Amino acid sequence: MYNPDTAKWAQLIFGQANLGDPRRTKRLVQLTSDLAENVSSSIVKACSSSAKIEAAYRFVRNEKISPDDIANAGFKHTCEIIKERPLVLAIQDTTGLTFKHKVTDELGDVCCSKNKNSKTRTLYAHSTLVLDAHTEQSIGLANQYYYYRNKKVTGTREKQQNRAFEDKETYRWKACFEEIKSRVGKVSNVIDICDREADIYEYLDHHITQSHRFLVRAKENRILVEPNRKLKELVETSPTKCGYTVDVKQRGGRKGRKAHMMLSYEAVSIKKPKRAQGNDSLDVNVIICRETDIDTEEPLCWILYTSEAIESPEDALRIVRYYELRWRVEEFHKVWKSDGTDVEGLRLQSKNNIQRIAIIQAFIAVRLMQLQEIGQNNEQAKEVSCELCSNKLTWQLLWMKIEKGKPIPKETPSLYWFYYALAKLGGWYDSKRNGRVGVKALYSGWFKLMEMVESAEILKSIQQTTDL
Repeated sequence: MYNPDTAKWAQLIFGQANLGDPRRTKRLVQLTSDLAENVSSSIVKACSSSAKIEAAYRFVRNEKISPDDIANAGFKHTCEIIKERPLVLAIQDTTGLTFKHKVTDELGDVCCSKNKNSKTRTLYAHSTLVLDAHTEQSIGLANQYYYYRNKKVTGTREKQQNRAFEDKETYRWKACFEEIKSRVGKVSNVIDICDREADIYEYLDHHITQSHRFLVRAKENRILVEPNRKLKELVETSPTKCGYTVDVKQRGGRKGRKAHMMLSYEAVSIKKPKRAQGNDSLDVNVIICRETDIDTEEPLCWILYTSEAIESPEDALRIVRYYELRWRVEEFHKVWKSDGTDVEGLRLQSKNNIQRIAIIQAFIAVRLMQLQEIGQNNEQAKEVSCELCSNKLTWQLLWMKIEKGKPIPKETPSLYWFYYALAKLGGWYDSKRNGRVGVKALYSGWFKLMEMVESAEILKSIQQTTDL
């Protein structure tokens, strides 16, 4: 999915955008290409001339250009790919973009800071990242929904719970999937994957009624009609069908470890809660994954609802793997917000201006992830030529820089070599001994390599002119 030519990539993503004037679309493609070439840079640093800078700011500030029209062009491109794939995973998640400058005047009255006198406000983005279920590679963004909290919800808890589902913030889970459905048409090859925030009776009811495919992690300890007990009691009573191992990554103060898991599954019928809307009960399959090491400070335990048929432990393990891939959308948000495009660093002065650039940067963040994914499957990457994502001059320059003193090989190096050579050029060092390269190092290496390529091409042009 990764396209090394930023201009061609930008044309592919936004070239069909309907912005009311073809010149605006051309400017959008140019701006996207410039920002993709200079990730995390400001508009001023990304654009190579004063004329480009002025044109870029005119574009960003043009109120006749809808952020939704920019986004829809990119979403349409992703959805066209979805139609061609046998099975895709549509992973939904929400993140907040936090700002403290003047734009906060447009982002409501609800402070997201612990300091209630702070001017900090949050623009929320609900993203749907799409992966190919078989290759586990990122396809693109199929949808993003932006919103902010204008006023705090008031009233008693009962009054708040009795509101119509359509009036609640959680309605976005359904609305966003329906947006994708409207673009794709048939969604029989799409599995909607969500975390615990989507454990909403109305949401599950909608998916089941519409025969959608879904995988949602349970949050509520729901009452079951069959078997007659509460959901979390199944953790102890459901018979173990198989075991497997999960690599738990190091995070913060948590050490990395291999977690040994027990897996069970069964069909259940969920009773409708008192205040919920929908059918009286919902028939779903439940998968329970729990860690066997009870001495661990926070043992893993997942309870998953799914519409997928489970006829064997292999089916259950495959579905669990789909849920494990849900972390990719969190990684996308990290790349978008801090490790890659630094969307929270935008200092544009209005919500629409920020949103126009944020959407562009969201697609650039996915592109960065695709670059990272190229070499992560080590065995496959060792068998593939690096000319999959670079030309001959590019890899030869990288070889000369990294493999100092070694002659350039006659055979093209592997993608595996290119991946780690690029990372080293970007300053990466395997200090954690896990072989995992971050997006920052990869793109830093790519940026340095592109500068080397440009210098080589300029030198070649000078030599050709001199020879005439």
